[in-house]
Amino acid sequence: MTKSEDCFAPFDLSKTRKFDRKKDQDSLRKSFYKLWAQYFEVSSFTIKNLNWMPVTLANVAFSCELLLKAILYGFGVDFSKTHGLKGLFEKLPQNEQEYISKNIAIENSEKEFYLCLQEQDQAFPEYRYMCEAKAMSANPKFLFAFAHILKFVYESLVRENEELR
Repeated sequence: MTKSEDCFAPFDLSKTRKFDRKKDQDSLRKSFYKLWAQYFEVSSFTIKNLNWMPVTLANVAFSCELLLKAILYGFGVDFSKTHGLKGLFEKLPQNEQEYISKNIAIENSEKEFYLCLQEQDQAFPEYRYMCEAKAMSANPKFLFAFAHILKFVYESLVRENEELR
């Protein structure tokens, strides 16, 4: 492959070059965070229009998964083949889990957090295909609060790591 070919991604998406999950964890952490910010920004914009609720829910749910994965890359935790909010959350170090569950901005967080996390575990695949459901309830308040606390945790960890260098 020539140097100029390195600059272009293939049209065949199955041939897209990927980061190495073991060697490129810092690049992956940053890349997941950047994509989180884009999905979250879209969900923050679309929440203003109830007609866009399926898009809002899918985007905010996916942004939570991306941010959990960014945090896990930051800790060097192997989460391969783990999906869903609950499964990814449970891979976090215990002290981070406790901090999030106690400080998330929802009412009665000590009782409600784990219930909401269980109920919203498969939020992204469920909301992504809302068109297949006859009816569906949603919890955007939890998902947005979860995204906000995860952002705080991620940015705190980045600051701590930069101070240690």
